[in-house]
Amino acid sequence: MSCRDCETCTKPAVPRVGQKWMVGLLYLCTVGIAFVVKRGFMRHCPDCRHLLGNHLRRADGSFRD
Repeated sequence: MSCRDCETCTKPAVPRVGQKWMVGLLYLCTVGIAFVVKRGFMRHCPDCRHLLGNHLRRADGSFRD
C-alpha cells in the first residue's frame, strides 16, 4: 500500500530499489539495532508504514491531499 504524501512511495522504481539495498546493508552492518530503533522509537504512517518525517505537510502541520 502506498500514499501520495510520502516521498518514499512516490519515488521512481530505480531509486527506491537503491534505497532498499542501502537500508538492508545498514541493518546488516548494525546487526539489526537500527531496525529495532526505527520500528520501536519512531512514528510511522498508518497507511504505508514509512516514517512520518518523509511525508509532505502544509504549513499548519496537516498532510497535503
